[in-house]
Amino acid sequence: MKNFITNLSSYFKFTLLTIVALLSTNISYSQDFGADLVSSYVWRGTQFGSGAHIQPYMDLGSGNLTGGIWGSFPTSAKGGGNELDLWVSYDFGPLALTVTNYTFPGEGGVYGEGEGLFNGDYTELAASTSIMGVDLSAGYFTEVEALYVELGFSTGAVDIAFGYGDDQSDPFYADGGSGLVNMSFSGSKDIQISDTYALPVFGSFIINPEAETAFLVFGISF
Repeated sequence: MKNFITNLSSYFKFTLLTIVALLSTNISYSQDFGADLVSSYVWRGTQFGSGAHIQPYMDLGSGNLTGGIWGSFPTSAKGGGNELDLWVSYDFGPLALTVTNYTFPGEGGVYGEGEGLFNGDYTELAASTSIMGVDLSAGYFTEVEALYVELGFSTGAVDIAFGYGDDQSDPFYADGGSGLVNMSFSGSKDIQISDTYALPVFGSFIINPEAETAFLVFGISF
């Protein structure tokens, strides 16, 4: 089974590179880019690095197919937590499938031996859908055999999400076990800067019951 998953991971990495190449050709596509500035980088109930992070992104899409690159970089030299990910997603309508190649460059964008942008440390296969106002997603990391399942919904002013992690093969979400690793309560608003521009801001209160940690994150979108 593990060999099958490894081969599947290699296939999806090849597919990811192929789609990135296709999106760069002279075809009709949409594009988007921007960045978030966050007070700290907290992902699925775990903090990465320290201090504020800038998180830029660039997306290219054609029809139901979208690919892009996302990064997170500390605003201070000693912040740590560099990340640069390639991803591709196809929306089938009721279900969207996504493959993400996670990489972690060091200082100056230099990768360690045997690592690189197209040869990341982790590959995640994920699926997401929405049923009667409830968002459901699941992601599986092939290298460490770690599963994450999240349920999210909105109460109007507050967006609520609960995430369950299982990493009994290797410590990843729950230190080699399983449990509730992410409870987030988020909100957003626009701060009117001028008659024609409003600055989007957001905040999240995040609890990781498994690790007994909590975070309060503030962010600005550009």
